[in-house]
Amino acid sequence: MEEKILEQIEEKERFTYHAYGFKSAQHAKSMPQAVINFLASVYERFIEEQKLDAKGIKSRIEKLKAEVLQSKAKKNETQAEITTYEGLKQEKSKQIEDLELERIDIKNGDGETGDTIPFVIGTFITILLTFYLFTFYSSSGYAALYGVKEGKISWISNPFAEISGGSIAIVILFPVIFLGLGFLIHDALEKNKKLVAQNKPKKFLTIGLLLFITLIADAFIGYKISQGVHNNEFNAALTEEQWHFNMIFSDINFYIVLLLGFVVYVIWGFLLNFVLSHPFVKTENEKIKILLENIDKKIEERRAELTEIIAKINSRSNLLMTLDDEISGKQNDIIGYENGVIPVNIPSLRAAVGEFMGGWGAYTHGFFGPKANDMLKETEQIKEDWLENKILNIKTEYSSGKF
Repeated sequence: MEEKILEQIEEKERFTYHAYGFKSAQHAKSMPQAVINFLASVYERFIEEQKLDAKGIKSRIEKLKAEVLQSKAKKNETQAEITTYEGLKQEKSKQIEDLELERIDIKNGDGETGDTIPFVIGTFITILLTFYLFTFYSSSGYAALYGVKEGKISWISNPFAEISGGSIAIVILFPVIFLGLGFLIHDALEKNKKLVAQNKPKKFLTIGLLLFITLIADAFIGYKISQGVHNNEFNAALTEEQWHFNMIFSDINFYIVLLLGFVVYVIWGFLLNFVLSHPFVKTENEKIKILLENIDKKIEERRAELTEIIAKINSRSNLLMTLDDEISGKQNDIIGYENGVIPVNIPSLRAAVGEFMGGWGAYTHGFFGPKANDMLKETEQIKEDWLENKILNIKTEYSSGKF
């Protein structure tokens, strides 16, 4: 019946799959199960149309080989583009990494790590040493300014229990002088850091002058304390020799003052600089804010560029896979033509079947009305199963060189 329908269509008009589908549905009363036989005829007709004579086969093979060469050239070009983009990807990634490191350096100053443990320990010690120096210079300053209390051979005392009025203000404010000198040392060290950042030589004159002033002040305090302690010992008949200047070089109290005062003061000064210059307590000035904003903008731009490059790499990689499939398919077609096997163009086969089903559906809708949808739904499922099975077995069916 299928062959008879084909002959009738070809006698009356030029063959089309749509017309064949319409006539087939008419003869089969649109019965879903009947469509399989007509689909087989569609397939046979399609294969016949694919056949070529010897000259046509030779021409087709030459055309396929030319297309393979073009695809291979395109593949090499695409691979070269991927290699180029991979290099750009690494370059952009390195730029982003360098900018992020630069941002850290700008934010932290001289590349400080910003570790919390050294900062906490340094802060704790600095606070304790600040209280120590305040107490030390209060006691030693009182002893130097007001003298060691008579009857005592030790200068260490609680001055607040022994004085009142304006003297208390002096004793309280006296240690501030040394604390202020320590802060000036910190400021001088910070200026040296800026000079280093500007590739300029460091300046140590201010630091040296501040330390010298502190040393002289501690020496004077030590001298007054040593003298006061010796005079008390002399008045208590603990020594027979009156005080004279040369005694300072052998008096232990003088060196105790220098050790407990000046040496501790120097340690405190550098610890103070460490704490105050730490990133945790730094505030960003306007210049640093602008620098950081510019760095952030550059990082954002580089990341956008990197995203675009990655998208291009993915696009080229997908194109590369498509070209590989095209080359493989065309090479298989060449082998098929050379060995008498008809390469079947799957998309063209789907189009032919779709055209046939369009004619089948046109008749079904026109004749069965509301019932057509259920009938065509079942017919469409049968067609899909048949087409899927046909595509899976298509090479096996024609591998014998029959066509």
